[in-house]
Amino acid sequence: MPNRIGKEPRLTVVSRLGVEVTESDWLKPIIAAWPGSEIPEGRIVGHDTLCKELSPHDPCEPGQRALPSQVVVVLVTSADEEPDLYRLLDALRRSITPAVLVMRESLSREMDLSSAAEMGVVVLDWETPTGELSRVLSALLERQPLLDTMSRDVRLAQLSQRSIAGELDKLHRELHEAAQMQQRFVQRAVPYIEGLNIGVIFRPATYVSGDLFDVDRLDEHHVSVFLADAVGHGVPAAMLTLFISRALPKIDGTGGSGRIVPPAEALERLNREFCGRPGPGDRFATAVYAVIDTRTMTATVAGAGHPPALLVRPGESEPGRIESEGPLLGVFPDAEFEQREVTLGADGSLVFYTDGFEVAYPDASAGPGRIKVPTEFYIDRLARLAERSHDRGVLADALGRFEHELNAQLGSLHRPDDVTALIMSADSDWVGQTVPRAA
Repeated sequence: MPNRIGKEPRLTVVSRLGVEVTESDWLKPIIAAWPGSEIPEGRIVGHDTLCKELSPHDPCEPGQRALPSQVVVVLVTSADEEPDLYRLLDALRRSITPAVLVMRESLSREMDLSSAAEMGVVVLDWETPTGELSRVLSALLERQPLLDTMSRDVRLAQLSQRSIAGELDKLHRELHEAAQMQQRFVQRAVPYIEGLNIGVIFRPATYVSGDLFDVDRLDEHHVSVFLADAVGHGVPAAMLTLFISRALPKIDGTGGSGRIVPPAEALERLNREFCGRPGPGDRFATAVYAVIDTRTMTATVAGAGHPPALLVRPGESEPGRIESEGPLLGVFPDAEFEQREVTLGADGSLVFYTDGFEVAYPDASAGPGRIKVPTEFYIDRLARLAERSHDRGVLADALGRFEHELNAQLGSLHRPDDVTALIMSADSDWVGQTVPRAA
């Protein structure tokens, strides 16, 4: 006796014919002619019954079980069946159930079944020999376990993708919150200081920035400028800037008796605090700190592994670079830093910037593959911007043009690093009142 596959029906005949007619003329002959030793169980159902079984069905959803493997024979006897037929074809397509339509050639011409083949349904003539029909059905049934497995894998992949999309949305929300927190604790706009023009370019590469700038009036005649760049990107670097912004010592004491901490000493104390912090020891930062005396327009500058500040004067072919010795913050707790004093006068400008500018102006002639190779094109751009910094209105316009130029560079949509620059000079309206010209 031939073996039967499981207890579930595997061969389903769908028809409007009577059960006895369908079983005697179709079901039994098909099973009798079935090739091989594994014979499917058979059943006869109507359109509505099979549609309810097949749709809706998702075996990957909780509480759903996989449908038994089956192959369907749909006997089409009248054009009136067309609405029910298309509803059934859609259910077969959604459940990836193999099926064969058996119909007379006259009905095939009368009914538009062009979409049946697109749904994976085989259309055979009513006069097709029973043996040939059985072989087609057997081949479809043998192929079905592989299709079922592939369908489940695709559905699981879709569910996983939905879960990943949800996690990404959650991550985006958390990054937005981190950016808002950083904005609350770290300066994002320079204060108005009478007699000085100060402009800033601040362009985070992602939601949050590893760059930090701070401009502060220390007393009636002194202003501090601090620029730091945490090594790395993203949230870890941004969290490091919060620590740095709070740990920099600017004034010892309170009230009128407070002592302005010199830049070199301030960096030494900040570095010791940095090195003594708990946590991983692979977080470092570069920094430059300057104190400007607005009476003489002299600046005392100290750096910690940071790109040198630029001193721009009209008529000079190249800006001067204010070099100062000092390692990165967070490396050596006993590191010493040196400071330099420079005179701006009424016509000089200071430019502080982070190393993100080294890749902000790629060499377009070198090809798109070299957009991350450092260049020094930014030196000339920053110098030209500084030359226009003595008039507040002109500086505001120049900053807008400068940002537009940054946006036009190759790779600006996916900038590899944060970009920050701060320009400072004497306001031309105050020249001769509080600021002497440089000798």
